[in-house]
Amino acid sequence: MRFDAVWVSVLVMGVFLPVLSAQTAPHSVLTTRDGVYTAEQAQQGKAIYQSQCGMCHGDALEGQGENSPLAGSEFLNRWTDQTVADLFMKTIVMMPAMDPGTVPPKEVAQVLAYILSASKFPTGSKELPSDPQSLEAIHIVKP
Repeated sequence: MRFDAVWVSVLVMGVFLPVLSAQTAPHSVLTTRDGVYTAEQAQQGKAIYQSQCGMCHGDALEGQGENSPLAGSEFLNRWTDQTVADLFMKTIVMMPAMDPGTVPPKEVAQVLAYILSASKFPTGSKELPSDPQSLEAIHIVKP
């Protein structure tokens, strides 16, 4: 009887494990080198950045005072090996400093596209998504 139970377990695992794995498999992994935003989206993000972010982070994303730079080696060193979702969530929850959480997700994605363009990441044919789940599949790497 124990022998039959083992074979039933093996059979069940052989049938259901591939199905479960397919349902829980992670999205394909992308990096910021894969052209994950469009040039138009970055341009839209630049306008939003200039009106809502530049006063604290500098016109050229260089950072000012205690406010972190959003481009260059210091920015890349801080965010490399994290996901765009990490950057997105920090931005959407904590920015702008005077009124956190008020920038809509689509505009945050546009600003992030501008930040990626300022860091010399290539453009692509699809816009950067504005939902954290999709952004979780995009890893920040040095250009």
